Amino acid sequence: MNSEQTVESKHVLVIVLGDIGRSPRMQYHALSLLEHGHCVSLIGYEGEDLIPQLNGGEQSIKEVHEGKLNVARFSPYSPPQFVRRIALPVYLILRLMGLVYGLCSTLAYINKRCRPVSTSAISAKSCNSVSNFQQVGCILVQNPPSIPLLLISYIYSMLQAPFSQQSRPGLVIDWHNLGYTMFQNLSPRHPIKIFAKLYEKIMAPRARGNLCVTNAMQEFLITNFHIKRELISPLYDKPPEFFHPTSAVNMHELMMRLQEEFVLQCPELMREMCETTGKDVDERTNACTSTLFTKVEMIDGVKTVCARIDRPALVISSTSWTPDEDFSILLEALEMFDAAIQNGAESGGRKCWGNSHVVVVVTGKGPQKEMYEEKIKQMTLKYVTVMTLWLEASDYPLLLGCADLGVSLHTSTSGLDLPMKILDMFGCEVPVCAIGFDCLGELVQDGVNGCIFDTSDELARQMFQLLNVDRTRDDHRIQGELSRYRNNIKGMIRWRENWKVQAHKIVMSACPSTANFRNDKASDKKIN
Repeated sequence: MNSEQTVESKHVLVIVLGDIGRSPRMQYHALSLLEHGHCVSLIGYEGEDLIPQLNGGEQSIKEVHEGKLNVARFSPYSPPQFVRRIALPVYLILRLMGLVYGLCSTLAYINKRCRPVSTSAISAKSCNSVSNFQQVGCILVQNPPSIPLLLISYIYSMLQAPFSQQSRPGLVIDWHNLGYTMFQNLSPRHPIKIFAKLYEKIMAPRARGNLCVTNAMQEFLITNFHIKRELISPLYDKPPEFFHPTSAVNMHELMMRLQEEFVLQCPELMREMCETTGKDVDERTNACTSTLFTKVEMIDGVKTVCARIDRPALVISSTSWTPDEDFSILLEALEMFDAAIQNGAESGGRKCWGNSHVVVVVTGKGPQKEMYEEKIKQMTLKYVTVMTLWLEASDYPLLLGCADLGVSLHTSTSGLDLPMKILDMFGCEVPVCAIGFDCLGELVQDGVNGCIFDTSDELARQMFQLLNVDRTRDDHRIQGELSRYRNNIKGMIRWRENWKVQAHKIVMSACPSTANFRNDKASDKKIN
């Protein structure tokens, strides 16, 4: 991967007030900045691993960006849950204080160029010390959450050059959504919601640059938050290059790694597979060399991995297991879907259904996961199996690249943002069935690159129509209408080129020029 150093190198802080590992868009920002020759300090909570490109997973990446990336992760103080139950206002105040302390301590750590900070909350993971990093030129923050991140970042910017606004590092807000809309359970007149909206409205014009995820959000921010049009650019989520269709060999290797999960969650399917492929055993290890989706065959005397003709259809859905994604819609659809397959099989035999089985894999972590897993266990499905998985960052794109169809249950609290998970699927050329909401049409075109549904009944019908296609040995994926959708997805713009056109100028424009730095240093010498 080549560095695209088209302007002078800057030091950019990329801040997420959350688990960095679960914020791919901000990680992609960091990667793009590194590719353009800039230094990056990536700040956020402890948690999941970063993408391999930032985590030392790819040697070439590490060599190119050696000494230019610093990752500072912290664990903010969180009051005990019993405090939340008996005194919610006290809990919220203590939680806010913990966020302020953790974020300020980490920013102080960056400012001191990796000198130890007197707090056990911070852990630094860096390719090299940032002691040689130049002065911070820009602060790129994710919104939401807005409180207290926008205010603290703005104050931090001011403190870097209190007497010279032109020499301060600029604040750039990446609007993923509107923070105040996250309080969706509160009435519009609730004091907390009114304050949150006013807070965002006051802070928005103070940013030197803005990015947002849709054209609809850009117009909203210009009209309602008084952001100047020249200071905001829509930056659609686009998949990086590592989201692509998975080859048969890579699919086989992935499914072999996940074999234990399939045995645990799909015992009947695995038992049926072993009965039909009992001869597919490694003579040295006595281990099965077949998976539900692939097998190893001798072709012209060479062991070759190929797709199984009797493999199940693979449907992927990624969820955060939170109340804003009604996962019950998918479960209800799967029950109707399974009933439709059974009715077809009983009336006209298996020929009425092109696939022997459908495996639905649901990825993600979240508070409602255990509740829905219990509901899944109670379901009695004959032709559909539902699995829940949490994958390594490097395995997630591979699994998406194996799928025949994706399902998105994301609904927007503001009606102005789009689900990144759909872009990930499109990057792997996987058509999507997505629940409808305002501005989804900027991404999913019904009948062109996927389907839009409003009810579980509609989703069940769409899945039946799209997946009811006979397979051949050479088909890596289901053909029919899905093949047409895949062709319409191919050739989409990727994150790197999109970021270069839409975001790089906004971020660099927020940085003070080298001349300003020199003038400030000269002024300091005169004063001293």
